[in-house]
Amino acid sequence: MKLGEIYLRIWGCLAAAASESDHAFNAMQASTIGLDGAPNLRTVALRRVSEPENLISFHTDLRSPKVAELDREPRIALAGVDSDRKLQIRVFGEARIIRDGPVRVDAWKASRDHDLIQYRTLLAPGTPIAQPRDAFGKKSDIPGPDEGLAHFCVVEVRAVSIDWLDLSEADNPKRARFIRSGDEWTRKWIAP
Repeated sequence: MKLGEIYLRIWGCLAAAASESDHAFNAMQASTIGLDGAPNLRTVALRRVSEPENLISFHTDLRSPKVAELDREPRIALAGVDSDRKLQIRVFGEARIIRDGPVRVDAWKASRDHDLIQYRTLLAPGTPIAQPRDAFGKKSDIPGPDEGLAHFCVVEVRAVSIDWLDLSEADNPKRARFIRSGDEWTRKWIAP
């Protein structure tokens, strides 16, 4: 496989993952620099991917620690593994938080109700509670379907480099790196 084919395959995998919740790369690990300076890692679900725009996006709660971390330091790393195909994709980029406007509202409206439940909680993510239901308060306190929009945001990641690792052939592992400069990508093989 040539580097150009790998580049297209990476973006194809990511685009498929954004539209198929059971795709291996749908749930990716997102790493940020914590407010205490230590790395912080969590899982995010890809929601939109566009190679022409160099865009990978996910949704999160504005009250989440990752928002404060990205406000302070917008660098982010995403990593995903397809253990069946023995592939790994790592994306390093700059994040931008969309707090208002049509991109955010359209993303909210396009989301399944099941995916929006966590934005309707009364408490910020990570707040200690005695029981899971306590996040919503009393039954009369549960916000309506659109009330969670106040806590919802879109995180757009613009890739600055992508690392691809293929371990599908035990005796022939392959690794490639793609680095963006302006609107162009530099492509090169690197040692696995």
